[in-house]
Amino acid sequence: MLLWHLLRKNIAIGQLIGYVLATLLGLTIVLMSIQFFEDIRPVFNEKQGIFAHDYLVISKKVSIFRTLKITKTSFSNEEMKEIESQPFVKRIAGFTTATFRVYASVAMGGKIANLGTSLFFESVPDAFLDVKPGDWQWNPSSNFIPIILPRSYLTLYNFGFAPSQGLPQLSGSMLSHLDLTIELSGNNKDAVFHSRIVGYTDRINSILVPQSFMNWANDQFGTGLSFPSRLIVEPYNLTDPRMGDFFASHDYEVANDKAVAGEASSFLRTLIFVVLTIGMVITLLALGLMLLSINLLIQKNHDKIENLALTGYPTESIARPYQGLVIVVNGVIFVLSLLLVTYLRNYYITLFSSSMHIDDSLWDWGSLIWGGGIIAALTVVNSIWIYWKIREIRR
Repeated sequence: MLLWHLLRKNIAIGQLIGYVLATLLGLTIVLMSIQFFEDIRPVFNEKQGIFAHDYLVISKKVSIFRTLKITKTSFSNEEMKEIESQPFVKRIAGFTTATFRVYASVAMGGKIANLGTSLFFESVPDAFLDVKPGDWQWNPSSNFIPIILPRSYLTLYNFGFAPSQGLPQLSGSMLSHLDLTIELSGNNKDAVFHSRIVGYTDRINSILVPQSFMNWANDQFGTGLSFPSRLIVEPYNLTDPRMGDFFASHDYEVANDKAVAGEASSFLRTLIFVVLTIGMVITLLALGLMLLSINLLIQKNHDKIENLALTGYPTESIARPYQGLVIVVNGVIFVLSLLLVTYLRNYYITLFSSSMHIDDSLWDWGSLIWGGGIIAALTVVNSIWIYWKIREIRR
């Protein structure tokens, strides 16, 4: 205590406050970056995030050469194998397209006796469907074709086509009760089937029928086997940035541009890394400021330290008051930083609560360990610096 009263007189309060503010800013940025990354990482996680279990539908871009049939828009077996071999692809399947003519009609009643239109059918393996209706099945002895319709088609009908044509708006359940008449023709054959919409998909933008029916109908009415022009891809992680690079380099298009999730994830990680680096740089500059302040303080007390050494005080005893000051100041900085990060974290949790779920548990252990480690490192470096400087004076 006597040494502290003797040595504290030349402490520069302004320099000490500058160190506290700079270190507090740098440490808060570092902890905030780590905590924010840990909070949003589940959002991009392949197993539980908002992009989990999602699928991509890819096709080739249509160009003048493909319009003139100089190049093909379909995927060859080699191209499908190349896509399937990519490390970010879990599995793929091709869309089977109807190679025959389809005409659908329905008796509406009222102003319009019958409403009919040409349609197209496609199919994908059942494992890629996001809906599994109970009556999603077909066999050759049945005259019924189940259909899965994109939910977006129903929205377009209700809010686009129906109002302009004076037709009634229909809910999904109402539309599912309509009996459709499906006429198939091709290969010098024709047939009539009954049909009904049995489900709605949010994943695939196409009119889907069972794979077994499509295989049979193409064989009966189709013009021959064709390669798929669209593929459905299940990635391991939709946010993998390698997907966007691969698709761009092969001139593939992604439906709904879901591949931007990988770019967004990559950008976010880069941004957090940049902010984290800025925080570390500020912290290191604060360390330099503290070392400079300690050096000036020890130089101001040069004579006192020399006299204390001559009276028999060991280096450790003379250094202890300065080291204690560093420990107290760094401890206060750590506590203030935790309070600031807690406040900022509560703010962005509230801000993002409507768009994503963030675990509101108080702290992630990783950020606490990082913060404690940085403060411990600063304290150790300052303490060693103080010891060396006092030891130089004793020589």
